[in-house]
Amino acid sequence: MGCISPQNTIDANWFFETTVGPNVDHFNALEPSYKEYIAPNLLRRMGRAIKMGVATANLAINQAEIKNVDAIITGTGLGCFEDSERFLLALLDNNEQFLTPTSFIQSTHNTVGSQIALIMKCHDYNFTYVHRGFSFESTVQDALMLFAEGKKTIMVGGIEEHTPNFVILNRRAKKFKNYDASVPFWKSTTPGIQMSEGGAFFVLHHAKTEKSIASIDGIQTLYKPKTSEDILKKLYMFLQSHNLQLSDIDVTMMGFSSDVNFDKLLVELLPSIEKESIVASYKQVSGEYHTASAFATWTAAKIIEKQHLPDVLAVSDKRPSEIKHVLIINQYLGINFSFTLLSRC
Repeated sequence: MGCISPQNTIDANWFFETTVGPNVDHFNALEPSYKEYIAPNLLRRMGRAIKMGVATANLAINQAEIKNVDAIITGTGLGCFEDSERFLLALLDNNEQFLTPTSFIQSTHNTVGSQIALIMKCHDYNFTYVHRGFSFESTVQDALMLFAEGKKTIMVGGIEEHTPNFVILNRRAKKFKNYDASVPFWKSTTPGIQMSEGGAFFVLHHAKTEKSIASIDGIQTLYKPKTSEDILKKLYMFLQSHNLQLSDIDVTMMGFSSDVNFDKLLVELLPSIEKESIVASYKQVSGEYHTASAFATWTAAKIIEKQHLPDVLAVSDKRPSEIKHVLIINQYLGINFSFTLLSRC
């Protein structure tokens, strides 16, 4: 797997020893020198989302020590937002005349997946999901179905970027709020989030290999659940389908976003989860974005690999002695909820 985020996730040895806070009311991705991952002749034409996607995909491929995959599935909420904005601004600045097509061509949501395929020379299944808060979850669901159809190795990923204008407009709309480190996300009493960006790609194999870090056992999405009881009922059914109970989950990672309105159901759910499992939170280090669940999946796999829950993520006072199962409960804008179950292989 490979990950670019507001933290130093690009470094394979980093594991939450030090973390970086947001830029007042939003996070910026900590981007590497892309020359290490992408050929210079390709690099100069790429937008930031494409760079992040290609770099993290390269990291995942190199870690898996393979040359090709049977499918590439990408999830994104906003797509190549920077290129879309660049083209629209050029329309205004040039009175709709003498426009170069590069930004327009690279502004489509499927540009990241297609660029990865071109570099890898992968001519197989290539699909991009633009399902808002379910974008990354859709890639995993698709991959699991493709495994059932006989595919062996699949790359999935989630990617998101923002621009200065995007930040300004959301700030004017009062969707953001200044970060307050003294108030934990799950105890927030005010609306507003810290929007973020980043990318994470994973190479999935139908069976365990020597390079396997963790297994994704299952995933389920919930759209606009009405009450926390509805979520809990669905969660119990989800775990039962995998012959597990909530008490079998060593770490439950919950996607609190610090917005009191969006987090309402998760906050109500917290006491029930904490009775049975050790709870963690991740958006205080990743920020909020459409595919934040991809960062959560990377973090969960790292926790399983390292057999340790970092203090910066912990909500519960207890720590697990052994980590076999990690559950992610993500929410986006209080609308898109999902469960993702990872296990030690």
